[in-house]
Amino acid sequence: MHACRFVGPAAVALLSCGCTWSRFDKVTDNPPVERFEAPTSTSSMGISIASYLGASGTSLVAAASDKVVLYDLGTGEAPSLTAISSQSCAGDNSCVLARGLASIKSQALTDNEGCVAYAMGTITESSGVPSGKLWLYCDGSKRRSLDLPPTIQNWLPNRNLTNDLSLHVATPHGMDAPALVAALPDASVAWFYGGSNAVPVELPMLPDGKKVGRALAVIPHGTRYTVAASSMTTDEVWLYEIDASAAASLTGCIQGPSQFGRLLATGRFDSDDTDDLLIADGTTVYSIAGTSLVSLVPSGTFSCTDLSSMQLIAKASCASVKDLNGCGAQPFASAIVAANLDGTGVEALVIGVQEATVRGESSAGAILVYKLNSGAFEVTDGLFVSSATSGDRLGTSVAAVPTGNVDRIAAGVPGDNSVMEFFCNSLVPAGSKAARCP
Repeated sequence: MHACRFVGPAAVALLSCGCTWSRFDKVTDNPPVERFEAPTSTSSMGISIASYLGASGTSLVAAASDKVVLYDLGTGEAPSLTAISSQSCAGDNSCVLARGLASIKSQALTDNEGCVAYAMGTITESSGVPSGKLWLYCDGSKRRSLDLPPTIQNWLPNRNLTNDLSLHVATPHGMDAPALVAALPDASVAWFYGGSNAVPVELPMLPDGKKVGRALAVIPHGTRYTVAASSMTTDEVWLYEIDASAAASLTGCIQGPSQFGRLLATGRFDSDDTDDLLIADGTTVYSIAGTSLVSLVPSGTFSCTDLSSMQLIAKASCASVKDLNGCGAQPFASAIVAANLDGTGVEALVIGVQEATVRGESSAGAILVYKLNSGAFEVTDGLFVSSATSGDRLGTSVAAVPTGNVDRIAAGVPGDNSVMEFFCNSLVPAGSKAARCP
C-alpha cells in the first residue's frame, strides 16, 4: 500500500518512497495533479462533479453552491484550468441544483451531444403558463431541458425551489446507454427517461408510504434497464425494471445495515458484460453482481431480501496508509465511482473520503483506490495533495475522466473551492502513463 503526496502547479510535488512512479523533488511545469480555479464569487466548488466525452474531447462539470461550471479537459495532458462557462442556479424559486451530477449522451435527449443533468427549474411558456424542466448542460455551453412528469408539474405551482429540496439524478455508468433517472423525494416521486424518446416515465410508488430517492443508479441490459433507488426512511434499496416498452415495475428490495443505500453507483468488477451495483452504508461499500439483479421479475410481493443473501462480489472498508487515516470519522465514503485505470475493462473502485485525516490535518480529505483481488477489494493507492489543510474535504465528489483507453481521477475539494485532476496512480500501465508520470 502506498501513500502519495501531490501538489498543484508551481509548487513542489513529493512522492513517498513506496510509490510506483518516479520521485518529484523539484518545481515542475507539468505536475501529476492539477488544480482547477473557481470563477470569481463562486463558493464550495466541487460539491459534485461529472465528466463527459464531447465533440472536442473530455469536459468536466463541477457544481458549486449556486451554479455549475464547465471546464475543457481536451484530448491530451494540458487541460484548461479556468472555467470556459458557467450556469447559475441559486435555489431562488426558479432552479434547484441536483445533489449529484450525471453525464449523458443520447440522440433523443441531447442530440448526441455530451451533457450533464444538473438541476430542475421552471420556465414560462409562450402561453404564459409556467412549466417545470430538468436542465442539462451540454457541449458548447448549451442548456437543454427535459419535460417533467405530470406529478411534478402538478406539485410545482406555488412551490419554492430552494436548496432545501433534494433532487437526485443518475445515468448508466460511462455513458454506455442513453437513459436518465431522477427523483424528488419531497414530492414522493421518481421518474425515468429512456433513450428512444424524452417522455418521462413515472416509477411506481413504494409500499407503506416509503419515499424513494436518497440515491439512484441505473443498469442497462439489452433494451431494458434496472433502476436502483434508496429509501429515504429505511435502510433499503429498491429495484425497478423498465422494459422495452418503457413500462416500469417494482422487482425487489435489498435490506442492509444502518445507512445502507446512502450512496449508489455502478461499475464492472467481474468478467461479464453487465454493470454491477455499488451500495454504501456508513462504514462499507458493497459490490453486488448485476446479473443477479437484472434477472429479477415483478412478483407482486415486496418483502426485502437481506444483504447477506445477495450475490456479493466484494466489499471495501476504510483504510489507513502512510500519512493518511481514512478511518477517523463516519460515514466512511463521501463519494464512489468505478474507473478503468488499467485499460483492462475490469474496473477499480475509487472512494472519496472527505473526512480523512492527512498528515494530522483533520477533514483534509483523500481518495482511496481499490482493486479487486481474489474476491476482495484491496487498497492500491491513497491520493491527496501535499498542501492539504484541515477542512479542505478533498473527495467530497469523485469522477472518472476518460482519456484514451484509461480513466484519470477527478475530485471535488469544496473546502478549498476547487477541483483536482490526478494524472497518476499505480494501476496505470506503463504504455498508458501520462508524460506527467515518468
